[in-house]
Amino acid sequence: MARISSRNIWIDTFYSLQKEHLEERHRKRWVLQFNYRLVDKLTDDQKMKGWKISQTARHASFTCLKCSNFWNSSRVTLIFHYCLGKTKTGTVLLRPFSQMCRQCNNDCFINPTFKVENVTAILENLILKIRKNCYREEIDRDIQDVKHRIYIRTKPHERHLCEACMDGVCNKDNDVF
Repeated sequence: MARISSRNIWIDTFYSLQKEHLEERHRKRWVLQFNYRLVDKLTDDQKMKGWKISQTARHASFTCLKCSNFWNSSRVTLIFHYCLGKTKTGTVLLRPFSQMCRQCNNDCFINPTFKVENVTAILENLILKIRKNCYREEIDRDIQDVKHRIYIRTKPHERHLCEACMDGVCNKDNDVF
């Protein structure tokens, strides 16, 4: 049976990748949900329940809703929390961090827009981490190296406009277990 699109690039891409790489392989379905309050630390209770964190920074674009200013950033922070539940479903929570517009100085955060290929690369990398950390699969180092893309930062990062900088989590590329 064909799945109906959610019209969300993250959810649709994750669904198709998890179906092939997690659900068919391990007989557990995974779901992706957004949570804009995620932090870069786990509580002791979360750790005991098996939650893990992955954090990365990637390229995205922004368009101000007030003045239509458009800009790109290679330092858009994303935090994922993920857990293989005891039920038939694993859960991934995603928080993409926002930025404010320099042009109009409005105090609203604008959510990033990612290209399909960037979303795919980010989620492929996350699924490799899930396979390694939740299912104890041996992941070939060559595959890991290909999935991790390095972006050259050409402009100075405007810390006072970056939500991740304000929260003290910008520019970290790590996994926390």
